[in-house]
Parts: sequence; C-alpha cells; structure tokens
Amino acid sequence: MLIVQLANLNSVAINYSLLSEQIINDANKMNERRKKQFLACRSILASLLNQYCQIATLPTMIIGDNARPCFLDSNLPDFNISHSQDSVAVAISLTGKVGLDIEVARPRKNYQKVAKNFFADTECQWMRTQQDELSAFWQLWTLKESALKLYAKGVWQMKSVKIDLANKMISAPFSGHFYYQYQQVGDIHLAVNCDKPITHFVLNT
Repeated sequence: MLIVQLANLNSVAINYSLLSEQIINDANKMNERRKKQFLACRSILASLLNQYCQIATLPTMIIGDNARPCFLDSNLPDFNISHSQDSVAVAISLTGKVGLDIEVARPRKNYQKVAKNFFADTECQWMRTQQDELSAFWQLWTLKESALKLYAKGVWQMKSVKIDLANKMISAPFSGHFYYQYQQVGDIHLAVNCDKPITHFVLNT
C-alpha cells in the first residue's frame, strides 16, 4: 500500500502533539520559511503513520545515503518527501521503498536544452509529439526524479533512468525494478516510484 499526502504550506495545519521536542527544537533554529516547510512535512508524515500504522509520535529519523532521510528503525515504513514552491508532498510505503517528486507547473524557457542534457533521445522525441510539450517535460522530469530518489541517487544520474511511457516501464542500471504512478493535480505534477508493485494507491489532497 502506498499513501501520498499533498498539501499547501499556506493552509496546512501542523499537529504538534505528534512531534517530538527534538523536532520542534530543530525547527526553531531555522529561518521562517524553512521552519514552516520542515514542520509541515514532519507533521504530515506523523499523521500518516498515526492514521495507517497507529504510531503515536514521529519516530527518530536519520539521514541516509545522498541525504535521503529515513527512520532509525528500519522495520518502520519507508517514506519520501518532496516540495515545490508552496506545495509539499509526503509518501509512505507499507511495502517496500518509495521515491516521490512533485513540481509545480511553471514556465521554463530552457526546458528543451535541459531535456537534451538529461533525457534520452526517445524521451525527447516523445515530449516533442505531445500537445503540451512543457507539461510532458515536467511529467518526464518528475518520473525520473522520483526514480532517483527511490534509490537515493543524484540528479547527475538522471540520463541513466530510461522512461518508456508507451509500455509503462522505467529502467536504470542501478536497479531492476520500478513501479510508478503519475498524476497531475491542478498545476502540480506528482510522480512516485516503488521497488514493489503498487497494489493500492491513495492520494490525499
């Protein structure tokens, strides 16, 4: 089971009762925007764990490979966080690992050059044939980013992630298994990748 919560920083409610004193202390050392984002994402994560796993407070987190946060207790569900402008999203996977990426749709003058540097020729060709080429760019970008985040890889490895939308397949040299979901919610492109088949997908907005 895969659950994703999408929220806006300007309206999200922070449930302090689910957060540890350490989390709140850490947040108080940040500037206001970073603090709001930090607390919102951890409150959402804690709420998801409380709702779906009956965990009372947010467990201890550590920083893993490539700055990917994870729980100290590896038996707890895997999670991933993403943000773009005023939007944030949190995903938890009850089976296997998860990578998540969101991007708010916005103009990008040089997106074709970026695509040439980071996308395969077949992906660029697919993008150019779509009715909304910029939207297609963001779809490919979020799919690739979420695949990289699944395995804690860096953006410099993006070109090695191959997207075959016609056959609904993703592949990369650093892993053999990707199972993905992509949705556009208003102006937000959202993609998740898992290393296990996604049998049940819940998206809360």
